[in-house]
Amino acid sequence: MMDRRQLLRGIAAGALAAEAFPTEKLFAQSQTTPAPSTPTPTYRRENTWPGKKLILAIADPQEWYSSAGYHHDSASHTLATVERLGRESGLWTTIIRTDMHLLTKEEIPGANVRTLNHFDAVFYMGEGPWNITDRQKADLLSFVHDDGKGFIAGHAGNGGHLLLWPEYAAMIGGNLIGEFPTADMPIILEDPNFPGVQGFPRDFKFKDQYTIVGPNYSRDVDHVIMRMDPSKFKETFDAVRPDPNSRATAEQVRQRFEKLAALRSDGDYPIVWAKKYGKGRVWYSTFGHLEQTLDDARVQQMYVGAIKWALGLVDADITPHPLPVKL
Repeated sequence: MMDRRQLLRGIAAGALAAEAFPTEKLFAQSQTTPAPSTPTPTYRRENTWPGKKLILAIADPQEWYSSAGYHHDSASHTLATVERLGRESGLWTTIIRTDMHLLTKEEIPGANVRTLNHFDAVFYMGEGPWNITDRQKADLLSFVHDDGKGFIAGHAGNGGHLLLWPEYAAMIGGNLIGEFPTADMPIILEDPNFPGVQGFPRDFKFKDQYTIVGPNYSRDVDHVIMRMDPSKFKETFDAVRPDPNSRATAEQVRQRFEKLAALRSDGDYPIVWAKKYGKGRVWYSTFGHLEQTLDDARVQQMYVGAIKWALGLVDADITPHPLPVKL
């Protein structure tokens, strides 16, 4: 227990402290000393995957859902497959998005938020109408053209209001103007040496929905890897049967295929190609409307080869060539 002398010593010490630092001085100091300023936040971008290429993968984005466009059942599976192939190969890491928020070079507030400045390539599957700002459009084009990054487009990634954004149509190399209904279409492999296509024979059939490209497509620019074979269109169209849920007759279906084929008068129906866009690399494939297409081992191998090429991990001769008369 504290005795009387200890108590008096404690009271005296408290008095001396109060005299040395009076309350008025403390109050005055609080009024004259400026409060520390709040520093401007610096947003960290952690290198979570050192040594790996980084891909921003988008399919049927939110910005599209305000339009009357078609929404693909295969979109989710496509994104999941691209992500898995990167993990299994150990070559790239995929950031999956269903919106176009990260398609910008402007800083986005928030911890660890990555923009185009942090990616090595963009994978896009879907149409349009590309409801993004003019700044975003310019950033995406410069990402490929000026920064030398990659752009991989799957299925309808060459369609959707491209005539309203002709610069994108020029980048992709062939805008969608029509699509054949899902059918076993005859295909020719023009370039068996391009990375990833070695699983396909020179001539084969494959069931999917195939796009028809418009007048901005040119073999002077695009290196065609695969095309449909129009010499086998007649037998193909004759063999197509109407959907059981449709009221269309077999003749009506055949006429529809013929009308779509007439969209190109030159007999050239490219479905996979590669091209340069400025410093960057662009690859497009019509495959992927059907979900099961992504489960085909040959298609998966093709996507791995295409992504490796777009990322600059492998090279290929993509010199444009004319439509072959005979392979």
